[in-house]
Amino acid sequence: MKAAATFELIVTVLAVFELLLFTGITLPHFKMEHLQENAFPFGWKGVWASIPFAIWFFLGLEGVANVAEETINPQRNVLLGFGSALATLVLLCVLVFISSIGVGGWEAIVYPSPGAPPSDSPLPLALAKIAGPGTLVYHLLITIGLMGLVASFHGIILAASRATYEFGRVGYIPRVFGKIHNRFKTPANALLANMVIGIIALLTGKTDDIITISVFGAITLYIFSMITVMALRKKEPGLTRPFRVPFYPWFPVLALIIAAISLIAMVTLNIKLALIYFSILALSYIWFHFFVKRTPDAEQTNYS
Repeated sequence: MKAAATFELIVTVLAVFELLLFTGITLPHFKMEHLQENAFPFGWKGVWASIPFAIWFFLGLEGVANVAEETINPQRNVLLGFGSALATLVLLCVLVFISSIGVGGWEAIVYPSPGAPPSDSPLPLALAKIAGPGTLVYHLLITIGLMGLVASFHGIILAASRATYEFGRVGYIPRVFGKIHNRFKTPANALLANMVIGIIALLTGKTDDIITISVFGAITLYIFSMITVMALRKKEPGLTRPFRVPFYPWFPVLALIIAAISLIAMVTLNIKLALIYFSILALSYIWFHFFVKRTPDAEQTNYS
């Protein structure tokens, strides 16, 4: 955990540095009229369509909770981790939004040229308006920017391996994934399984669809988590809680409302992917109900 956390911290600092450097280069060229030009082209329908992308900005923060067992003083440090991560992302989102659009308007960082299809690389387009695509600064920022992807994927794999390990430990999936490596004392099988799944996902060339499905999974997790928190507070008021959510019940209720609205937006905007996702959920439920729930080991498993 220390090695993984140290590596995550280093690449995250590099990614944050890259975004701050990008902001420092572009802000001197900022013009307010660029923010105001054709600022609301698709009305509230456009806002509704942007919800899945807004979720992806903050996707992965919930991974902090997956390492709560290894956290010293979780009531303080888990909240500090969530709070500092959220504040960092909000600040960087605002800075990057203002500085990138301010150099030439939102259309300049979405369309490489008039009539061209939309680009999924807005920051390089914004930087090219200032430094040019062949300059040293341009290539330096693009290279350092890859650290953001490394940080994101590393954090997700770390959290996913922990979840896979827990599923294997309690027998929800083959128990081989719940084993700890004898020498390294890590959930090696869970890490390898997620690595293979990740490579297969990349090789499909459908990373945009996979990201959307992962957003479906995150929203579902948020909804069930909020419902579970409130149900446990009512049914088990005396349960030992190393971490207690602040401002209960307002924060869970607000999060539940936002997650429900987001899920509705995701379904209406991605009907085909929604059917695939809910089919995966249905198959998972069938697996759990008929192959896991009825086994003696599952009935005797105790976990907290």
